[in-house]
Amino acid sequence: MITIDFEFRRSKINRMKLQLIAFVFSFLFLSSYIPISTLPNKELKVVISSVPEGADVLLNAFFIGKTPLTLSIDTKSSNFIYVSKVGFGGQRITLDGKQTEIKVKLVKE
Repeated sequence: MITIDFEFRRSKINRMKLQLIAFVFSFLFLSSYIPISTLPNKELKVVISSVPEGADVLLNAFFIGKTPLTLSIDTKSSNFIYVSKVGFGGQRITLDGKQTEIKVKLVKE
């Protein structure tokens, strides 16, 4: 009688372990599923212009060209641009991933 009770408990514990394993795998599988239509856009094109034209543009402290220009940014990372021209004060602009056009008016020093 004791062995039957022991066998019953062991089989119940094994069943509970299998249920837990099945639950964990189901949870992991379903939580990794993301419909393609809900994936965020990873890359965004931004048009940068300035008054006066021909200002230097730095993206995250690296020179990328002179205005006007179009650049592609990764919306999942933090980005900023710095627009400057000799004889004018520069401007630092944080890119939030929503702006597609930036117009910078530089002020003469």
